[in-house]
Amino acid sequence: IRRVLLTLRDSLQTMFNAIGLCRQYPRRPSFEPDKYIPSTLLANSCPIPTHADAQVPGSSPGPPYPFSNMTVYRLIAWMNSGSHQKSEAEVTRLVKDVIQAKDFNPKDLERFSVRRSLRELDNNGEKSSVFFPDDWLAKDIALDIPSKSKDDQARSFNISGFHYRPLVSVIRSAFADIQASAFHLSPFKRLWKDSLDGHQERVFDELYTSDSWLEAQDSLHRQPKEPGCSLERVIAGLMFFSDATHLATFGTAKAWPLYLYFGNLTKYARSAPRSGACHLVGFLPSVG
Repeated sequence: IRRVLLTLRDSLQTMFNAIGLCRQYPRRPSFEPDKYIPSTLLANSCPIPTHADAQVPGSSPGPPYPFSNMTVYRLIAWMNSGSHQKSEAEVTRLVKDVIQAKDFNPKDLERFSVRRSLRELDNNGEKSSVFFPDDWLAKDIALDIPSKSKDDQARSFNISGFHYRPLVSVIRSAFADIQASAFHLSPFKRLWKDSLDGHQERVFDELYTSDSWLEAQDSLHRQPKEPGCSLERVIAGLMFFSDATHLATFGTAKAWPLYLYFGNLTKYARSAPRSGACHLVGFLPSVG
């Protein structure tokens, strides 16, 4: 007796809109994120994680790294900002913004050295204590660098000081955020229909409209479900980006931050400068 396995899919195709576009879902989506996206879903700035005990209520925040106190920081910042020739306005600004600041303490300037402060600012932090939030980890990485000849073995290089956030915790945090209400959890094909002759063409405009995403989603649904779990199984599209960043307008200190974007969010919201869609997940150590 032959056995026939019949797979039923609750597919859905929307109507063509005014410009001839429609969506073709292989599985009926649980919700439509683009139906209504209020401006409150897009943050004005990325949230900055802080220590729970980093600051006592009513106290002043600590100085930016690597300055030992706010007095030295304010003096160096004043020296390296504004015009090269300090005018009367610059001196007035020195008095009001630095000397008369509530956190300015002349005692902090004992044994003060401009050269030493600038050197500490340019230090890469290998021997200094750099404080990261509790969810950050540090790890040494071993890289195998291939040689010119295929007969020679690859040389192993150990790179220390790679700080990162575990991706699982980042994904959980992103999907728990209000911005996740705009995530596309169900991939689809976008079709365009010519109003003149009626022929249709495939449109590729987002990650979740690609064949790779559709195939990955189909493969995910073919896998057995977790025992006792009735949650919807979806894919998180991870997009990584990194580039050297100068840390200040003075000095030579720089860093290689590693950023993460979620492809589930439309590119029109994801690429907005103040969308808050960028997640800082790591710092690449410099080996040069």
